[in-house]
Order: sequence, then structure tokens, then C-alpha cells
Amino acid sequence: MGYVATQYGEAVTTLLTFGTFDTPHAGHAAFLRRCERFADQVHVAVRSDKMVATLRGHPPVFTFEERAGLIGSLGYHVHESVENGAALVRSMVPDVLAIGSDWARRDWLGRLTTDQDTLDRLGIVLIYVPYTSGISTTELKRRLA
Repeated sequence: MGYVATQYGEAVTTLLTFGTFDTPHAGHAAFLRRCERFADQVHVAVRSDKMVATLRGHPPVFTFEERAGLIGSLGYHVHESVENGAALVRSMVPDVLAIGSDWARRDWLGRLTTDQDTLDRLGIVLIYVPYTSGISTTELKRRLA
């Protein structure tokens, strides 16, 4: 499974989440703190600049290095997401895969090019973490405009 041994040999649970974190804000921090409830180690796959440009049609406001540096400074394990994410999920095999509840009615697994059957086969639990209302990247960009 996705268990990781610590220096003392006991198993710890791992959680993986993905994000752009284009303009990092309090909602992102709340989401990541909530993820801590479900695993001992939180791994964050931050989308590469190229991936963001492909998905959104424009480059991110902050570079990958800036976004990854911020997430890493909060104490999370950072990975660069350079493609849809399925390869990272399959190689890491986390215990928990987390996404914001704003994706609950959208095809997030399809975006990762994986499906529930694959997660079941790998023993990965998919959770939707409550969305922090009132703050979003879209809202911040609207305020700045």
C-alpha cells in the first residue's frame, strides 16, 4: 500500500492532493490544513507552469518555483505535476487522494485520466475536502481587476 515507514519503523498514512495554487490564499491554506486530518503526511502535487498554461490558456501568476516554495515552507511534501497526475498517483500509491469539494460534481478523476476502479484496485480512498467559501483565485483576480 501507500504506507511509509518512519525512522522508528511504524507505518504512517500518506495523502496526495493536486493544485495550481496560482495565487495562493487563505482558502488554499485552510484546504491543506483540513487535509492533515486524514493522514500523517500530506503530499502536494503543484502543477508545472507548462501544465497551468495548457489547462488555463495562460501562464500562472507565480512561477512553479514560487508556488512550490510557498507550499513547501508550510511543511508539505511538494511534487511537480507535469502531466495529468495519473502517473504520480500510480507511482506514489497514497492511502488517500484529496480534492476540494468544489470538484465533487465535476469529472476530477477524468482530468487525472484515472477512474474509481483504479483507485479501488490500488486501495486509495478518495475524499472531498470542504471548500472554503468566499475566497478563491477567481475572486482574488476579480478584486484586483
